[in-house]
Amino acid sequence: MCTLGSIYAIQVEPDWIEVTRPDVPLPGLPEALDGFTIAQLSDLHLGAYVSAEDVRRSVEIANDLEADLIVLTGDFVYQSATYSVACAQELASLQAGHGIYAVLGNHDNWTNADEVAGNLTRAGIEVLRDERRTLEVANTRLWILGIEDTGFSGGFFSDFRALWQKSSDVLAALLKGIPADEPRLLLVHNPDFVEMLPEGRIDLALCGHTHGGQVRLPFIGAPLVPSCFGQKYVSGLVQGPSTLVYVNRGVGLIVPPVRFNCRPEVTLLRLRRR
Repeated sequence: MCTLGSIYAIQVEPDWIEVTRPDVPLPGLPEALDGFTIAQLSDLHLGAYVSAEDVRRSVEIANDLEADLIVLTGDFVYQSATYSVACAQELASLQAGHGIYAVLGNHDNWTNADEVAGNLTRAGIEVLRDERRTLEVANTRLWILGIEDTGFSGGFFSDFRALWQKSSDVLAALLKGIPADEPRLLLVHNPDFVEMLPEGRIDLALCGHTHGGQVRLPFIGAPLVPSCFGQKYVSGLVQGPSTLVYVNRGVGLIVPPVRFNCRPEVTLLRLRRR
């Protein structure tokens, strides 16, 4: 039985991508954006344990969803930025009517953020490095704000807050001047950041990073979660202090290269008026 369980966790579940389809109710959402769809891919981690073919399969799944917008929430590589060449080549096939937007994650930062971002940009992906963009949807504007990962995660939140304070200040500057009735979507790899959002409304944050814990045990949940808040941001739709957060379980994986009761995920979020 143990042998079968090991085979399943190593060879079966890591390749068994689940498509999740949450409806996200947002107060004040303009009527034109009711039903707007966002496909999210995260934590591809192309490298020793994830192949270009694995990334290609997730791209095909995302394209089949025919989303209005596709977002990529970081960690494109594992251990070397050179993998970003092959990763970007696969991601270049993504298609969405309102574009493809990305932010970088801690592993991209730990390797070579400029190299990863450059390869993604050359593949036609809009990489937001502490930047904002606007989408025009039926005469309605949707703002996308992208905050780049600092490379620091886990540990004590007091340390996290100190090392991410500059990012909070950057976001505060990006929020200035956005009309009060126009919705704002935040892309940031690490969900812990939503615990320190600056003043100024964020309607929805899309994150990755935690991989759902990769292993989830009955009655216990995920024993290891790279977050200052334990299981709070392990996966799925979460209410943060000031905004809703969706935490994607990711497509790839890192050491230990197993998944158990925590399938890789491609998400199709549908915005709804509340």
